Amino acid sequence: MRRFFIILTALAVMAFLFAGAVYSEEAAKKADHAYVGAKKCSSKACHKDKHTSWAETAHAGAFDKLSAEEQKKPECIKCHSTGTLADGTLIEGIECEACHGPGKDYKSAKIMSKKKWKADPEAQMKMAVDAGLIVPDEKVCVRCHTKEGNTNFKEFKFAERVKLVHPVKEEKPAEK
Repeated sequence: MRRFFIILTALAVMAFLFAGAVYSEEAAKKADHAYVGAKKCSSKACHKDKHTSWAETAHAGAFDKLSAEEQKKPECIKCHSTGTLADGTLIEGIECEACHGPGKDYKSAKIMSKKKWKADPEAQMKMAVDAGLIVPDEKVCVRCHTKEGNTNFKEFKFAERVKLVHPVKEEKPAEK
C-alpha cells in the first residue's frame, strides 16, 4: 500500500512538472510577440482609416492627460501607454496593440492579406490569433476602466464605449 502511494505521489509530481513546462512554453511563446507601434499598422494604407479615427479618440491622448509625475509611475503608465518597443521606447497613449496585442507577428502580409481573408476568414483569424492577435472584449477594457486608481472614473458600458473607441465599422485587412 505504501508503495502505491509513493508511485501515485511520483506520478502527481511528474504531471505537475509537465503541466508547468507546457504552461511556461505557452507563456514564452506569447512573450515573444513584440510591439511595433500604430505607425506600422497605418502605413501603406493598411489600416489608415482606422488610425485616422483612432487619432481622434481619448485613447490617442491618454498619456498626455497624465501629469509629468504620473508619467513616471508604473501604476499610471500601465493604463495610459501601450507597451515598449524593442528599443525600449515607451509607446505613449493607448494604441491598437494595447487592445489587439503586440503586432509584430500578426501584421505580416501572410496573415493580413485581404485576398486570403476573403478566401478563408476562419483560417486567417486562427493564424492571426496564433501570431498574437487579441480579439478584444469587455475583459480587455476593464483591465483599465475600473474605479481603482482612476479619479475620473465614469461608469463603463462596453457596448457604448467600443463605438467611440473603434468607430470604423468594416474590418478589412490590407490589400496585398
